Amino acid sequence: MDLIDVHVHVVPHDFPDAPTEGHESRWPCVCHELAHQADVQIAGRSFRKIDHRSWDAAVRIADMDRTGVARQALSPMPELLSYWFQPKAGLEMCRWMNDTLADMSTRHPTRFSALGIVPMQDPAMAASELERLRRDGIQGVELGSNINGDYLGEGRFEEFFAEAERLDLAIFVHALHPAGADRLANTPDVIPFAAFPVDTALCAMTLIRSGVPERYPRLRIGFSHGGGAVIPLAHRLGKGAQTTSGFGGVLSRSPADYAAGFFYDNLVYDTGYLAYLANEFAPGQVFCGTDYPYAIMETDPAGFVANAVLDDPESVRFGAAERFLGLAS
Repeated sequence: MDLIDVHVHVVPHDFPDAPTEGHESRWPCVCHELAHQADVQIAGRSFRKIDHRSWDAAVRIADMDRTGVARQALSPMPELLSYWFQPKAGLEMCRWMNDTLADMSTRHPTRFSALGIVPMQDPAMAASELERLRRDGIQGVELGSNINGDYLGEGRFEEFFAEAERLDLAIFVHALHPAGADRLANTPDVIPFAAFPVDTALCAMTLIRSGVPERYPRLRIGFSHGGGAVIPLAHRLGKGAQTTSGFGGVLSRSPADYAAGFFYDNLVYDTGYLAYLANEFAPGQVFCGTDYPYAIMETDPAGFVANAVLDDPESVRFGAAERFLGLAS
C-alpha cells in the first residue's frame, strides 16, 4: 500500500463563532443533524451535506485502508478559503483550519500530510503567514484558482510566490468560484463539471503568461482535476508566444514547457486521458487525487492507476506526490 492521495478535503467538526468585527454574513456553521451527519451552512443557507468522513480521522483512515491509500494530503473544502472576508477575519478562519489540519497530521504522521490556507485577499498577510505553516509542519498551501476574481498571475501576488519558494512550500491550486458562473444559472450542474476545470486552466495560463515559473523555477505548483483544460490552452498560448517573441521577452521557453513542469492530480475519470497526461504531457508530474469524501470522488484510486497504461505507474502512485509534498528523501 503505497498510494498517496493529494486531493482530499476536510471540514472540521465545528467552527468558532463569527468575529464581532466586520459582520461577516458568510461565516460558516457546521450544523450537526445526526451523530455522523451534518449540514454546512453559509449565510444561513445549506451549502453542502457532509458526514463524519470530513472530520473523523479514524473513519478516514479506515477508508484509506480499504482503498489502498497510504497517505492523504489534507486540505480544506475550497469554500473555506474565505477570500471574501475582511483580511483579519480571513486570517482567523485560516488559522482555525490550519490548526485542525496540523492536529490531524501530527496525531497520524504516517497517514496524513497537510496543505493549509492563507488570506490571499491580503497578499502581504498571506506571505507572512507562510512561516507559521512551515513551523507547524504543514507541507504546503491550497489556493483558489482566482482570488475574488483575480487570477494568480496578477502582479500583486509576487511577494507570496517569492516567500513560498523561499520556504519550500508546495502550492495546490483548486478551482473556486469560476469566472462566468453567473451565466450558467440555468444549468448550475455545469459549474462543477465544466467551469471548474476551465477556471483551473485559466489560472495556470495566467501564471505562465506573467512569468511566475520563469522567475521562481523551484516553486512546486500543482493543479486539481488534471489541470482541467490546460493541455489545449498551453498549446494555444504557445502560438501566442511564437507571434509575440515570448510576450515581449517575458518567457524564455514555450508555454507547454512551463506547463509540463507543473504538477497535476489524476482526477480525470478516463484512463486514456490519464495516460496521455502522465506519459506525454507532464511525465513525472502527475500524482493521485480523488476529491475524497465528496460525491464525484474517484472511489477506486489504486484500480484507476492500475488500469491505465502508464510508463511509470510508481510515479503516479507515490513518486510525484512525494516530490510535490517534499517527502522524498
